[in-house]
Amino acid sequence: MRLKTTFPKITLSILLGLFSAFSFISLHAMAAEKATPLKTVAAKAAPAKKVVQPNPEFLSGSKSYTYKVIDDISLRLHVFGTQTVSEQPKPAIIFFFGGGLRSGSVMQFFSQATALSEQGMLAIVADYRVLLRHNTGAVEAVADAQSAIRWLREHASELNLDPNNIVAAGGSSGGYLAAATATVDELDKQSTFSSKPNAIALFNPALAGKYPRTGKSLSPYQSLIDESVPTFIVHGDADNIVPFSSAVAYCDKVISLKGYCELHRYAGAEHGFFNRGRDDGKAYLATLSQLETFLIKFGFMN
Repeated sequence: MRLKTTFPKITLSILLGLFSAFSFISLHAMAAEKATPLKTVAAKAAPAKKVVQPNPEFLSGSKSYTYKVIDDISLRLHVFGTQTVSEQPKPAIIFFFGGGLRSGSVMQFFSQATALSEQGMLAIVADYRVLLRHNTGAVEAVADAQSAIRWLREHASELNLDPNNIVAAGGSSGGYLAAATATVDELDKQSTFSSKPNAIALFNPALAGKYPRTGKSLSPYQSLIDESVPTFIVHGDADNIVPFSSAVAYCDKVISLKGYCELHRYAGAEHGFFNRGRDDGKAYLATLSQLETFLIKFGFMN
C-alpha cells in the first residue's frame, strides 16, 4: 500500500520539473530567434559614395587661366587660339560641358574648340562646380557660368578678345548653362561687366526643367521674356533624357518674342549624338558645319 500511495507523488514531481525545464529552454529559444534579424540588419554596410576626379588644370594647345576661386576650389578656363596673331580683337565662343550638373569633363568640346580656333576665333572650354566634385547644385553652376563670361570681358584686352562678340555654348546641362547666361538674372555680380553672351549655341540642351531640376528663377524657358540673343540648337528627336519637344518649345518662344532661333532636328538621334566619338563622328562633323554657318551668319566668323 505504501508503494501505491508514494508512486504518484514521485511521478508528479518529476513531471513538474521536466515541464519547467522545457518552458525555460523554449522561452530562450524564442528570444534568440527574435534577436537574429536585428543582428542581420545591423551588419549591412552603407553604400560607398561615388568620387569624381577633378578636371585637369591644363589642356594641350591652350592657355589656361583661373577665373574664380571659392575657398579651396580654383576654376579654370582653357583658351584656344591665343597663338594666332590678329590686329583686330577676336570673337570668342565658350563651351560648358554636360553631365547633369553632377559630373562631366572639360574635354567634351575639345575638338570643337580646336576646330573653331583654327578659323580665327578664341575658343574656350570652362570648368565649373558640379555635385560629385564640389557638392553643389544649379545655383552654383549658373553663377560660375556667368562669372566665366564676365571674366572674359574683364580680360578682353589681355586676351585680344572682342567683348561684344561672345557666344555661350554647351551640351545637355552645359547647354542649359549657356541658355541660362542669356536669360537668368545675374546671381553674384561682382563687377560692372555683363555676363550675358551675344549669341548661344546649344547641343541637346536640358531645357525641360529636369536633369537638372530647377525652379522658375533658374529656368531659361521661364526667364525668357524678350527676344534674347541669336540662338542655335541641334537636337535628336529620339533623345530619351531631354525631350526634343523642349527644344521646339524654347525656339518657338524666342521667335514669338521677335528673336532669332534655328533648330536642327536629327531624326533618330539620341542624347549626346553630336560628340566626336559617336557614330564615326558623322553627327559631330554635321553639327560643327551647321554651327560654323550660324557663326558666319552673325559675324562671329568670316
